Amino acid sequence: MTTSFDRTARLGAVLATAVAATAILAPGVHADASDGQQRVGVSNTELKVGCSYTVAAINVVGYSSGNTGAPVTFYDNGVAIGTVEVPTIGETKTSWRPTAAGSHQLTARVDSYVSSWWITPATVTVAPNTGTGSAACGFPSFSG
Repeated sequence: MTTSFDRTARLGAVLATAVAATAILAPGVHADASDGQQRVGVSNTELKVGCSYTVAAINVVGYSSGNTGAPVTFYDNGVAIGTVEVPTIGETKTSWRPTAAGSHQLTARVDSYVSSWWITPATVTVAPNTGTGSAACGFPSFSG
């Protein structure tokens, strides 16, 4: 017979594994995933117009939520920027290249087989890009 304590311990282990996998598979996306809350995160804190970034739906993964394959649409100030499917493992993410300086609200909507919901948004500020050439967006970090 399984006790309530055993089920709680197993659920805790599953959630801890989900958080650890998210942290390992997407180390560049800035958002604390430890509380299990679904929210949007972005791969950089110093954003510039015309540069490419990763936007992720933190804590939206198939093996922990049962939503594998459900479409997730990402939005920048209400305009769709990409639709991807919830993976079996890892993060739900897309690429984003802001085209205007200023405040941007990044949101995402999950349309699962049973219901749909909005994920807690992130509001970020994008700076004008005064540089030229490929170095204008900075150099990639290889430090891991």
